[in-house]
Order: sequence, then C-alpha cells, then structure tokens
Amino acid sequence: MRGSGRAINAIWLATVGLLVACEQSVEPTTAPTTTATITAPSSTSPATTTTTSAPTTTTTDFEPIETDLLVIGDWGSGTLPQGAVAGAMARYAETEVVEAILTTGDNFYSDDAEFVMAPFDWAAEEGVPFWIAWGNHDIESESRIEAVNEAFGDPPRWGTYEWGNIDVIVLDSNQVDSEEQISFLADSLEGSSDPTIVVFHHSALTCANYDDAVSILENWAPLFDFDVFLVLSGHDHNYQRFESEGVTYVVTGGGGQSLYELEECSSDHPERLAGSALHHFVVLDQGPELTIRAVDVDGATFDEVSIAIP
Repeated sequence: MRGSGRAINAIWLATVGLLVACEQSVEPTTAPTTTATITAPSSTSPATTTTTSAPTTTTTDFEPIETDLLVIGDWGSGTLPQGAVAGAMARYAETEVVEAILTTGDNFYSDDAEFVMAPFDWAAEEGVPFWIAWGNHDIESESRIEAVNEAFGDPPRWGTYEWGNIDVIVLDSNQVDSEEQISFLADSLEGSSDPTIVVFHHSALTCANYDDAVSILENWAPLFDFDVFLVLSGHDHNYQRFESEGVTYVVTGGGGQSLYELEECSSDHPERLAGSALHHFVVLDQGPELTIRAVDVDGATFDEVSIAIP
C-alpha cells in the first residue's frame, strides 16, 4: 500500500542494522478488490548477486493490474533477519501497492504471536492481509496452532484467493494424502479456466537441505492442468527456481530462519535455473506476463524472470 506513516516496531529498526549474515549465492544458469473464496475443513551483501531473465511469449491479453503480491516463507522466528526482511518489504510497500502477503508456511516458530508479528505492524496499519500456507512448525503443538489462529484469524488449511486475473490456490502440505484436500484441488482446477498459482510449504523440487517432496509429486502434481503455471513453496531456507513440464517452481524459504546451503542437483533432476542462500522475499507483479523478483534485505533484486500467463 502507498503511504508514509510506517510504524515498524522500534526494536527491529534499532537492531536490524546490527545484522551481519554470512550468506551464500550460486550463479544461475542461463535458461531460456481482494476476494477470497475459502474452503476450510542493512545486512552484509553477498559476495555475488545475480539476476536472470528469460523472456517468454505471452499467451493472453491481460492488462497489468496495480497490486503486487509479496511472498515470504519460513519467517516467523523473531530473529534479526526476520526484522530485516520485514523492513525491506515495508520499504517496497512505500512506493508500490500490495494486494496481500502470501506465505509459504512455517509462519510461527514461537507461540508469542505479538512478538512474531511486530515487524509487520506496517502491514496491519495499511490493512494488507496475509494469505498463509500452513507449515510443519505451525502445527507442532496445540499452543502453536492457537498462536497462528490468533494472528491470522483462523486461516483455512486450504482455499482459493483471487488476485486480478489469477487464482491463487493455497494447500496444506502437512496433509498431502487428505482425500478431502485432493478433491478440493481437483474440483478447483476443473471448475476454473483462470491462470493458477499453487502454494504450499514442503518443496516439490529442491536441491538443498531436503529432498523433493515425493508425495506432492505423486498426489498433487498430476492434477496440475494447463492453467497451473507457477508453484511456490518453502521449507528449504533459501531461494531456488526450477522449471518442469512447463511449470515454474520457486522455493522461497529465506524469510528469517537460519539459512540452508544449496546442494548440487543430480543429473536426473530438473535443472536449477537460479539459487541463492539469502534472506529475502519475492515480488509477484502481474502484467501481460508474470514477473517474479527475488529481493534481498537491502532491496536488491538478485533473481528476476518473466513467465507467460496461460
């Protein structure tokens, strides 16, 4: 949202400047109003920052919309890096209109909702909603579940949000085998021809601390029809971008927790087109194409790509 009256918690403003992060980055290869329909049951700069761009042919005639989505994952820790990321997001929102903050899960690593949410006072003041995916740390205790519900107003475990011309389907990857959720996903995709972004916590594709989430690839990915063109996840605490069967997969889990180093992908794995072990957030900008920008705590874009909206 536009505005100058940002009130980021003074504790975070006073301490973010002390943040010194030993963050690693790898070179990417050159490669090619708010409506929700809910179904419930300055840190140190890296040694190398990179930007990639892969122009594509647009298949639609969509006009640009004014609002962006900001995406963050693995963030609700109350750490200095979380404050740095939140501050960078607030500075972005000073000049751009933000539709919502979309999360890829692990929103809370603490039961203290007020403390975790303090760096996002600016979002509360401007009325920017959170569209959250549930992560494994969000459900690790009853008190944690209560804290998440308190902070976000009893968010659904899965549901669909509308952002301009695009449907955003948020799923709960803690329950990949849920027949109810699988039916919801299948019905949602069959019942709409809108371009679709799918969001959940565990990474379907990753080459880092974790392996690919095979259960997601087996249960959900076969349901992705032509309308699904972007999949967002977290869980691995870094940034990665892949493409598989015409779908762009982005891991964005650098929202505040300690970072995970990247690993080399195996020869039979989809190629990683970009990757960095940095604290960051992601901007989604909807125009005739969808532009994806990964932004570090200093506000610098270290990966950018535009993909066709089907």
